[in-house]
Amino acid sequence: MNIKALGLTAVAVSVAALVAACGGGGGGGDSATATPAQSGVVLSGVAATGLALANSAVDVKCAAGTGSATTNDAGSYTVTVTDGALPCIVKVTGTANGVAVTLHSVAEAGTTNGSTTTATANVTPLTELILARAGGTLPSDLFTNFGTGTAVTAAALTQATTDILAAIGTAAGVDLSGVDPFKAALVAATPGNLSGGNDYDKLLDQIGTTLSVASLPQVVSQVASTVGSTAPVTLTEVVANVSKGSLAGCPQALSGKYRLLDYVGATDVVDIDFGAMSLTAGEEVVTLTANSTQPCEFLANGSVPTTVVIGPSGAGAIRDGERIGYIFPVQAHSFASVQGKWEFLESGINETQQGEHWIGEMDIAADGKVTVCDYDVAQNNFSSCVVDTDEAASLQQSGDALVLNYGQTTGLVYGFRGPNGALTLFGTYNPTGNTASGFLKTNFVLTRPQRNDTQAVGSISKFWDIAQLYQPTSTSGGQPVLFAGAPARNSITVTASTETSVTRQLTSSGTDNGRIDTVQLNNPIPGLRSRAEGPSNLSGQTISAVYIRNLPGTNMSVAIDAMATRHFMSLTVTRP
Repeated sequence: MNIKALGLTAVAVSVAALVAACGGGGGGGDSATATPAQSGVVLSGVAATGLALANSAVDVKCAAGTGSATTNDAGSYTVTVTDGALPCIVKVTGTANGVAVTLHSVAEAGTTNGSTTTATANVTPLTELILARAGGTLPSDLFTNFGTGTAVTAAALTQATTDILAAIGTAAGVDLSGVDPFKAALVAATPGNLSGGNDYDKLLDQIGTTLSVASLPQVVSQVASTVGSTAPVTLTEVVANVSKGSLAGCPQALSGKYRLLDYVGATDVVDIDFGAMSLTAGEEVVTLTANSTQPCEFLANGSVPTTVVIGPSGAGAIRDGERIGYIFPVQAHSFASVQGKWEFLESGINETQQGEHWIGEMDIAADGKVTVCDYDVAQNNFSSCVVDTDEAASLQQSGDALVLNYGQTTGLVYGFRGPNGALTLFGTYNPTGNTASGFLKTNFVLTRPQRNDTQAVGSISKFWDIAQLYQPTSTSGGQPVLFAGAPARNSITVTASTETSVTRQLTSSGTDNGRIDTVQLNNPIPGLRSRAEGPSNLSGQTISAVYIRNLPGTNMSVAIDAMATRHFMSLTVTRP
């Protein structure tokens, strides 16, 4: 396709001038820039995943004007934007085969007849992937930020169409050459006429056998991370991993590269192939065994057997007999995406082999300088976050990592962006996992400032809970004793709820089954939850006071004790 023939240039244009590239199939329109306000823009198309997205909400943002509609039984929609101006971006929210799905598309200049301009924008998994590749971010972010100056190049969008059609076509074994995903005639199959789809729809069906709708959010997030010089995973690798499949019964657990980061900060990258049920770490290849009764849980049968659980976001937790840790797909994120204020929670073993926790804030400036402040967790003093003026801190990018220099200590920070767009940072000051005295052996997480919402009475949450226990052998620097409890498959039911607290009843296979406790929301500071120390109502054993922080976008939370009776950290992961 000749970009100049469409009046496009390779310069950056704002999302307000985002254009749907022709995708190798030609496609109408003479200009990709915002047209003067029209008496009306009529935008239409078909939303489908191979099956029509029927009765689904359609929201449209244009360079001038907005609109909404609902798809019909065939997935078709028409939106009229009064006094509108192209280009437009489209979001469709619906359900496909019982799975909630949100897809996006764009429309460039259409055909003007009198005072009305008409344009077409089909909305499919292909258009979703193309936008992720073109923008290097989630299409949902492009939609949210439409018109605010977020930049994407016309050349990038054109190239993304070519890249995605070739890569997904190869992975799914289908010929997508000559297809214009945005404008080609699309007739979708319906539950009442499963064979009624046209050739484009049948291609979507073939793609769906390799890339399921349930797996699409994780794949889109990974595709967005293939853009830029720091991308640790290529588009070719992503689609090759798609063709290897996901963990049986767990579509969010995709084959691919995962980063592990454990309690003392040791980190590594492994390659997981769920098609072959194998994990490769360096030169070691170990087999994987799925838990036959618990979806999204499997065992890596290495020299140290390790249990892995994966939550709905595609990230999760690991546990061997000694340590727990995080596991999440390898991604890279620009320095610009981490600027601003973060709240951190750090746990591990200090230089004198004592267990310790830190809670505080980091403010990352555009020049890389980092301002750090801490609360006094040991004294339960959260009245103020005391700025550290003794040690300078700075952050800089290095490949898929961010290097955090804090005084004489150097740490590494890695990002994971969940399918909902939220970014969580995971860090370590001890990437080699050294357990000797004199080294800071910790892991930490950073989240954007947040507040905890209340929960409805009667709501039930199912989760894995994996605890890390620590006990020093002495106070003079002896090797610490670490013990990681087996994953507990628990659930809680909310029995009472206010704006400031939630009371829950635990369902567990352990001795605490039926225990009732109350968690304070946004206490002692916004974004934290806390539970006071108290006796278990069943076993009579003392339960520790804890502080809990949610990790947005991961379907996980991390809890630490208040350093009063014993020292531990635990990870909670949402389970099916």
